[in-house]
Amino acid sequence: MEFKEKIALIKEKLPKSKSGFLIAIGILGLLLILVSSFDFTSGDKSTKTQPTVDVNNDTSLEYTESLEKKLETLISDMLGKTSVTVMVTLESGTEYVYADEIKTDADITRDQSALKTQQSDKNHKSYVVIKDADGNEKPLVITEKMPTVRGVVIVCDSGESPSVASAVRLAVKSALNVDEDKICVIGRH
Repeated sequence: MEFKEKIALIKEKLPKSKSGFLIAIGILGLLLILVSSFDFTSGDKSTKTQPTVDVNNDTSLEYTESLEKKLETLISDMLGKTSVTVMVTLESGTEYVYADEIKTDADITRDQSALKTQQSDKNHKSYVVIKDADGNEKPLVITEKMPTVRGVVIVCDSGESPSVASAVRLAVKSALNVDEDKICVIGRH
């Protein structure tokens, strides 16, 4: 069968109306979506996907409270044991970095007639998982990044004095590595 005959045969089988053509395209699209949802890869079925990590608000809250208490003690000592209140806000929660493994499968195809070489690499990333005492699987955490400080507010006696406010800002800037424009010092009224 020649090429023109095959095209004529396909044209005969296609719907004649626009709505029939659109329905056929829609069905073809649904079939493609269905086929793409299947996992045709062969290999180790025990590889883990990226674990979902809950932002640990308790850790962030504890971190914030710890920073606030340390700053209150520091500033109170600087100002001669006066009353100090500190509020610290964070950019986000604690970030975890997990141990992972990347396996690479390389397929090399050589075409002897054209002297071409084609290489395709497939990377499989899996996370190292450990079991705790209860038998629950958890990803292995290799780094815990503490949150970045967004801003600091300090209320203290004599905070309205420019020299006291400047000294307090400098101490907080040095302690937390925060820009001065993110530190607010207010006097107690």
